[in-house]
Amino acid sequence: MVEMLQRSPVTIAALRLALGSLLLATLSIGSTPAAANAESDRHKRERSETVARGEYLVGLLGCGRCHTEGYLTGTEATGPLLAGSTIGIAWSGFEGAAERPGLVFARNLTPDPETGLGGWREADIVRAMRTGVSKDGHQHLPVMPSANYAMLDLDDLRAIAAYLKSLPPVVRAIPGRTEPGTEPLHPYVRFGVYRFDPDGSVSERPLP
Repeated sequence: MVEMLQRSPVTIAALRLALGSLLLATLSIGSTPAAANAESDRHKRERSETVARGEYLVGLLGCGRCHTEGYLTGTEATGPLLAGSTIGIAWSGFEGAAERPGLVFARNLTPDPETGLGGWREADIVRAMRTGVSKDGHQHLPVMPSANYAMLDLDDLRAIAAYLKSLPPVVRAIPGRTEPGTEPLHPYVRFGVYRFDPDGSVSERPLP
């Protein structure tokens, strides 16, 4: 056999090629799952860190103070975290509406597809926070301080969005906005009177 291999350079080259291919295949089979698992673990770790930062920022910014039932009345939370509030926040669209202000309600921020943010992408949440423009294109009232959120770092906004999307979905419908001049059907609090100016902008005038 040795003599045959010595006399056949072609056979030796072919044998070396076959052995090399076999070794490469063995290394590939052994390393690909490990590399994929390592990449998956890294992604999960980074995602977990992002969500944790988002949770910290949501607490720091006090989002739950409006978006959790109970806090607006100065009591402890009486509803699920960030699942919205049925206590209205007063605003007005014209002078003299202080007695019958329009009401806006802090919405359900959990990822429920019907009553929350389940149909929102993280990019939609970031845009709403930065610009005050909702997923469907309408402008939020300045009760939500998007002008302040716009000054946050983009990565921080993305972390907040990631945290909101990680919450357990809560089915909880929140009342829709009511217009100034109508009889309030829900209890409400006053942070200020929000007024549409002639140029179309919205400003805030603190109440005495």
